[in-house]
Amino acid sequence: MQAARQPSPRDQIIATALAEIATHGLTVGLDHLSLEKVIAASGVSRATAYRIWPSKQRFLADVIVASVRSTTLDVDSEQEAGRILTLLDRYADFATDPEIRRHVVVDGLRISIQADLERMVNSPQWSTYLALSATSRGLPEGVLKTEVTSALAQADQRFTDHRVTVYARLPRLLGYRLRPPLDEQTGLSLLSQSAGALMTGFVVKIDTQPHLLTDTFALAAFGARELPWTAPAFALTGLVLSYLEPDPDVTWGPDQVARFRETLAEITDVLTKAWRDTPTGVVAERGPTVGW
Repeated sequence: MQAARQPSPRDQIIATALAEIATHGLTVGLDHLSLEKVIAASGVSRATAYRIWPSKQRFLADVIVASVRSTTLDVDSEQEAGRILTLLDRYADFATDPEIRRHVVVDGLRISIQADLERMVNSPQWSTYLALSATSRGLPEGVLKTEVTSALAQADQRFTDHRVTVYARLPRLLGYRLRPPLDEQTGLSLLSQSAGALMTGFVVKIDTQPHLLTDTFALAAFGARELPWTAPAFALTGLVLSYLEPDPDVTWGPDQVARFRETLAEITDVLTKAWRDTPTGVVAERGPTVGW
């Protein structure tokens, strides 16, 4: 059995810096991060550290890139599946009454989206991502800005790809289809990108206007009964439903309800695996620039 590779001094110091960011948060530009303190905490000698990074600026540049590359933006949780099943069980006429079915679909989206937003607002990974995005905008044109922008784009793309995996099951779950002429690949990608952009925008706004996440208004909308909506959940539910419509080829009955439950279980598995596989403390070596 091969022995695990020992981390290099560079890896040790970068990992220590990322741990410091995880513990104390991030400021735009990483001005609070002390190279000397990080070196001392890492156990690497000053001489070795300064051979790797002759200047603090170069050190901070590497930390920015490593921090972006280790940031995971997945925010879904399998917990909402249980809440939606409870919602389904509450409405015994789900399979036979189209109005009740529409209400359950809309309320299920409202519940899931609101929970997603609450997790994003409280997620250290999203806080890091937003701070790094702001840092990236202020960087001078050059290799570093290209690398950071590329790494942010890759984090975005991973988030989009993850959401496509979840959204791909939505039509089957709901008995809906993408609105023609959208095909699955194009439609789901557009939906994921649009929802991600709108979510990110709300997270930024909620930072200065926290009431957006908590203030609700009662409204019967999207074909559902009256529900308590926050502004972000209302906007995002409307966005999702603008891409989907009831599938005229789906006949609801016991078999379709069984498929609904099976698909919900599949989504739960996807989300559980996403959380289990989320990397922590990953340190990426600087490499060639690769162009959400």
